[in-house]
Amino acid sequence: MDNLKIGDFVWAKMTGYPYWPGKIVEPDKDVKKPNKKSEMLFVRFYGTGDFAWTKVDMIHKFEENREKYSNGSKRVMFVDAVKKIEHAVENREKGLPDTSDESDAGSEASDDLPLAVKAKNGRRNSIEDDSAPLPKKRRKSTKKSLPTREEIPKVKTTPSGSRLSPDSTADADSTTNPIVKDVIPTDKKIGFLGLGIMGVPMAQNLIRTGHDVTVWNREPSKCKSLVALGAKEGSSPCDVVQQCDIIFSCVSDSDAVRDLVLGNQGVLQGISSGKGYVELSTVDPETIKEIAEVISMRGGRFLEAPLSGNKKGAEQGQLVILAAGDRSLYMDAYSCFEALGKKTFFLGELGTGANTKLIVNMLMGTFMASLSEGLSLAEKAGLDQYTLLDVLNMSSISCPFVKSKGTAILEGHFPVNFPLKHQQKDLKLAIQMGDKLEQPLSVASAANELYKRSKAQGFGDRDMSCVYRAVNV
Repeated sequence: MDNLKIGDFVWAKMTGYPYWPGKIVEPDKDVKKPNKKSEMLFVRFYGTGDFAWTKVDMIHKFEENREKYSNGSKRVMFVDAVKKIEHAVENREKGLPDTSDESDAGSEASDDLPLAVKAKNGRRNSIEDDSAPLPKKRRKSTKKSLPTREEIPKVKTTPSGSRLSPDSTADADSTTNPIVKDVIPTDKKIGFLGLGIMGVPMAQNLIRTGHDVTVWNREPSKCKSLVALGAKEGSSPCDVVQQCDIIFSCVSDSDAVRDLVLGNQGVLQGISSGKGYVELSTVDPETIKEIAEVISMRGGRFLEAPLSGNKKGAEQGQLVILAAGDRSLYMDAYSCFEALGKKTFFLGELGTGANTKLIVNMLMGTFMASLSEGLSLAEKAGLDQYTLLDVLNMSSISCPFVKSKGTAILEGHFPVNFPLKHQQKDLKLAIQMGDKLEQPLSVASAANELYKRSKAQGFGDRDMSCVYRAVNV
């Protein structure tokens, strides 16, 4: 066995992939080591920015095995990765720092940073086990289908030249073109709190449709692009509420909702008679009712309006909005819902919106896990995964979700449309609802364990389709 240590350049192998050039590094703080008896080291791979805990018997020193593994594939990403590690080796010999994309990907210890690296350097091509036969070239067809492996590099680009993901959704650090809408904006002043992966594009659409918008975020830097579009920036949630008539909130979970409303300089301190508060976050019905009660006690109006859709839907104003609560506030905010979504449902009393959204996300999460298992099983059975995906897209379960997520899985590229940690949170909340109502949710519970495993592996901030990494073992 090689005497391996942190900083070594290596060839490392994961299940289903050939040996790939990488470097042994200190693990990111939020990436837990798998509970396995075998000794493992943390490897960050060149050319992709990916990382993984890898068994030591699947790691070999780079120089000693250069001839053995350097010609393992002719694919663009592999060749590029070999060039990068050779450059890093040369720099070390000269006493220079490693300036490859591997070191960039490790900065700030961010899980989704490698995605930006991939967008710049090109998407990873599908990689097969090096013990298997070389892949057969797909037969040409006149029918429109998913791209073949040979066609993968030919992807659309944005005007700036950055590459787009398989479902034509820009990566986490870019946006797609919104659909132009003919909306007559309300004359009421709108506040927007929480500028995350969904919040920013939603606020943009409110501004673009002529609404008077004031924004706030814990990280003030996220307000800059919206201020440039015409928004005003509030100094605190309380300040935004005091300036505005209707305030929207979109944050990560129940704790964040409570902190935003009940915390120092929070929403509640600015609420007065007649002001409206719309909660877009996906949380449990109990939290919704708790927040509604304190808002109402101050004379405010409350509406829950969780969103069905992802980052792309938010960018294009094509979300589905599940509103419930104060009907007058629903009517006053209707032009905002027109700007944000393609369809708005008013579901009645408080809690029905949250329950509906949790069921929708439970179904989405279990289906994603099942799709991952199906593609993994196909690989183990020696089937062409791309052919299977073509079959699925021509079957009765064909839908945009299968096409976009399936392609993302096979390309090993996970543009963040819906973070995996949020999907796991929603599954947990749906299971809690099932327990309370004495409804068994066996499939959802099994899927939840897969998402928890993916989070423990460090994929929480990546797209939900990264659950494939927990399934494909």
